[in-house]
Amino acid sequence: MEIKDLYQRVIWENAKNCPNDQVENDSIHLHNPTCGDDILISGEYEHNILTDMKIKADGCIIFKAATSFIKSLCMNKSKSEIEQIVLTFSEFMTNNQNADKNILGDAFVLQSVSQLPMRIKCAMLPFKAIYQLVNGDDSNR
Repeated sequence: MEIKDLYQRVIWENAKNCPNDQVENDSIHLHNPTCGDDILISGEYEHNILTDMKIKADGCIIFKAATSFIKSLCMNKSKSEIEQIVLTFSEFMTNNQNADKNILGDAFVLQSVSQLPMRIKCAMLPFKAIYQLVNGDDSNR
């Protein structure tokens, strides 16, 4: 099995596990009109730690995999840790060789998407949503 095939399998498996929770009204809502990706995300914090996250997401396989990665990467993390994850992923998607892929766990497999400019938005949308959630950006509510 080639590494490319392994990456595709990891993306596919995570896309199948994309969260589809019931999300309250107090959430971030983002939409990618190019692909139709749509995400609603809300979270609860205790002592600056994200202790609960609800995500309702629908879209392409890359978007669904990225959404699944977001949930596993960000739960029980502080706001500053989540911001670092988002920043690292953004750097990683722009082929920054200095980005610390260890922070990203299995989400590093999405770097293959960086070769497909139209699909970068699909991978980035869940990361943008969690960033807005953490920073209280309500411009898309």
